[in-house]
Amino acid sequence: MRKIYYACLNILLGALFIILSSCGEKALIATELLTQADSLFKADDYEQAQAIYEKAAASAISEKNNSVLTEAYSQVARCYILAKDLDQGRQWLAKAEKIADPNQPEGWARFLGVKGRLEWQAEAVRTGEFSPVVKQAADTFKEMYDYCLAHKLYSQAIDAAHMVAIVSDMDDRIEWGLKGIKAAEEGNITGWLGPLWNNHGWNLDETGKYDQALEALLKAREYHYLSDNEMAKLIADWSVGHAFRMVGQLDTARAWITDVYNRAASRYEDSPSGENAEWVGFANKELGEIALALNQKSEALEYFVIARAKLQEAGMPDWDNKDFEELGNKIDALK
Repeated sequence: MRKIYYACLNILLGALFIILSSCGEKALIATELLTQADSLFKADDYEQAQAIYEKAAASAISEKNNSVLTEAYSQVARCYILAKDLDQGRQWLAKAEKIADPNQPEGWARFLGVKGRLEWQAEAVRTGEFSPVVKQAADTFKEMYDYCLAHKLYSQAIDAAHMVAIVSDMDDRIEWGLKGIKAAEEGNITGWLGPLWNNHGWNLDETGKYDQALEALLKAREYHYLSDNEMAKLIADWSVGHAFRMVGQLDTARAWITDVYNRAASRYEDSPSGENAEWVGFANKELGEIALALNQKSEALEYFVIARAKLQEAGMPDWDNKDFEELGNKIDALK
């Protein structure tokens, strides 16, 4: 009788262990899917990331994990925003907004980050500018910055500062760019320093502080070259070439941009994607500007014509129509 009792007890305990173990495994599924999707997103594989974010959302619903669900919904929205499908982005962000809870820091921070980006891109579409001033988005990112600092979400706070430096007025952009750099340096979050120094350099360029812009873009290049991202390295070199042109070092600028063009053209030959066409286009545009500065007008015209064709192929009229039209006007004037 005692043996039967112990046998039954062992069976019950074993069953209970299996149930508890399966519950523990299930509790990890949504979080693991979110982490997997984030890794794909960081690798710029947005299509695959979106599919995994949707799976994370489904798991989070079954687990009643509201924070992960908020993050997953928000990130699906962000993937649609990157694909220029703002209507779908709004729909998914609206789902996140219904459940977003300020008492769940990871979910709330993620929601605010995507909300600000949607506000930014909606204004970019309305104005045809790549980087318009968007006060509403700047306010959202400032709120996100304060919130993330209060909850010790330092990487997210740096992201918020980085975005203020993109969407706010120029004085704010310079201030917040430096604020983000300081936070990343103090926190030793080196992965952020390439983008932060890059944006700061371009903001300085826009205000005519070309020597400072060159210094900042050279710093950005140092950090981009710590990664294995070849496209990031190419863009960093193109930025430095541009900066050398702006300080009047035209021979140096041409050497940098010629190297960028050769690499971009090789990438395009191997894979004629829109992204690769874009950087063949921008390299030609920069070479055209250098030729124009040297009063080589016929050569400049040739570069600009190629640049316009490649940038048209890359879809530039959809994401920066203002600069695309300016390029067309420059070609017309040279003709």
